[in-house]
Amino acid sequence: MATAAVWLTFVTAHLVLSGQWWVWHLVDVVPPPLFTVVPLLLAAGAVPSRGGRRPVAILASAALLFGAPLSGWNVPALWTSQHASPPGAVTVFSWNTEYWDSDGGPFYPFLQGQRADVYLLQEYLNDGDVPTPVHDLDRLRAAFPGYAIAVAGELVTVSRFPIRQAFPLIRSTENGWLGEFEREKILRTDLDLGGGRTLSVYNLHLPVQISPGLSPFGGAFWRTIRDQDAQRGPQWRALAADVDGNRGPILVAGDFNTTPGMEDIRKVPSRLRDPSGLLPTVYPATYRDRAGLPRWWRLDWAFTSADVRVHEYRFGGSGGQSDHRYQLLRLSVG
Repeated sequence: MATAAVWLTFVTAHLVLSGQWWVWHLVDVVPPPLFTVVPLLLAAGAVPSRGGRRPVAILASAALLFGAPLSGWNVPALWTSQHASPPGAVTVFSWNTEYWDSDGGPFYPFLQGQRADVYLLQEYLNDGDVPTPVHDLDRLRAAFPGYAIAVAGELVTVSRFPIRQAFPLIRSTENGWLGEFEREKILRTDLDLGGGRTLSVYNLHLPVQISPGLSPFGGAFWRTIRDQDAQRGPQWRALAADVDGNRGPILVAGDFNTTPGMEDIRKVPSRLRDPSGLLPTVYPATYRDRAGLPRWWRLDWAFTSADVRVHEYRFGGSGGQSDHRYQLLRLSVG
């Protein structure tokens, strides 16, 4: 019974502190399925105990009730199917490239093979102690002739449709690439779909909360968590403000560095909808996409306004070129 009480206390504390206290980011990284698995195991373990069965069942049920929305299970996948995409549907490919073309794999052929109309790509930078921009736009243009390209910091949007305007929601006020990398985390591009239709696409990569390469016994580890949290807040607020002021069709997609178990995911603007019910898997996860490693977390998301209809939504493997799976959506506007 004590264990069940401790777990219920933990879940309650998580609901209160996640997204509110930067130290709690250490707890935020727990695999979301634990919010359902643990109370079920506690209840099952109490079955042989006649005296403790009832109180444990009550405590475990409460923990399950509070924790189920945080667990990441995609129950609608059990009965929902993909829709047939109508002619003219727009194909959008979103992917955290894990440092642009850094593993020597067939990077550009992989991108071309998606046959997408719009590419939302994150981490257009080199891997190193200091982030460094990649100067590869000529090669990108050669791979996608006729496509429009917008770049802000580490974000690249490639579109078959003309780009009416493109800008980061937060502009760096510092000179140099490092300021752009740290501040320009949401790139908005307004795409001219033709027929008087415009789709605002937000390419997003929120700062990761924890640096696994630092020791928790050093001050740099804790400063990094605090500083990254301070960077995430303004990005969420900028997204909310811009979406609120944009009454046209909207798609927001990218690497949120946010799992279903983090309260930060509730900061997504309320007028946006989550099409995850279309995903053909009961437990959708995008991280980590490496052979032999557990894939317990979903960090990549897509959200649309009500006037955007999503016909198909799925994740796909990176072929070992990234630690993130990609997102692919087929949608229509108007």
